[in-house]
Amino acid sequence: MLKNIVLLCIAFLNAQGSRMSNGYWNGKWFPHAPDEMDSNPAASMRNYLLHDGKHGISMGIVDPSCDDAKTNLVTDWFMNPENYTCYENRRLYLPKSSVHPIHSTDHIPPEYSAPHKCMNETIDYDEPIPTFGTHRPLWAIYGEYTFVPIQRWLHNLEHGAVVMLYHPCANKNQVNFLKKMIKSCLYKHIITPYDQLTVERPLALVTWGHRLEMSKVAGELVVDFIRKHALRGPEKTTKDGQYSLMLIERSRIVSDIDDSSLCPTYSNMNMK
Repeated sequence: MLKNIVLLCIAFLNAQGSRMSNGYWNGKWFPHAPDEMDSNPAASMRNYLLHDGKHGISMGIVDPSCDDAKTNLVTDWFMNPENYTCYENRRLYLPKSSVHPIHSTDHIPPEYSAPHKCMNETIDYDEPIPTFGTHRPLWAIYGEYTFVPIQRWLHNLEHGAVVMLYHPCANKNQVNFLKKMIKSCLYKHIITPYDQLTVERPLALVTWGHRLEMSKVAGELVVDFIRKHALRGPEKTTKDGQYSLMLIERSRIVSDIDDSSLCPTYSNMNMK
């Protein structure tokens, strides 16, 4: 037995010696020799940083290969003026006292997490006024716009914002009245025209899971809606967005950056 072990050791040493020449290894290397280029594809740090187990794509990371709020924007919007220009008879959109506001709600499961998609993929919606859904990783800077597409402001809703929508043909006095209210109620707001609103109700407020459609501004109802449904998005962040195309005016802080007091100037006012 001992003899066999000795013979095996001698054979092993001889084999090792045959692979050594002048102190250099002549045998096989694993996975490759030190001076050889590794042919295996390297893991991309960019892809690693963009990946998010919750949304698929991480939010807030500016990356031209995915979303930098500047590249390939025509995926969401063809820069068509008809989205913010009135081409119809404005009389059709005059405020009507007989048309009552409608508050509608979408049930969003607590476990729901809205996917993020890069700009190489289109995003479509089934609802004319969606209150949740897939959106872009970068959200809109808070404020008033000439136009901002749904794919951006839906992300703002997720952060608790109130989005004011108005048809391009809506009565200008009503639009300006509602704009003034929104700007004095909270910092986290987006204001944009939206041509998918109806003739009957060309004004709307949208929050995460809720929409309020109106023919004319119902002041008390607007304040009540904001106080009950603003800041209710699943993601709590005060960080401003990155998208700014056609931004007219950035929003201003009303109470504080957290909007801890909503619509503070309307606390004891008759808004009818």
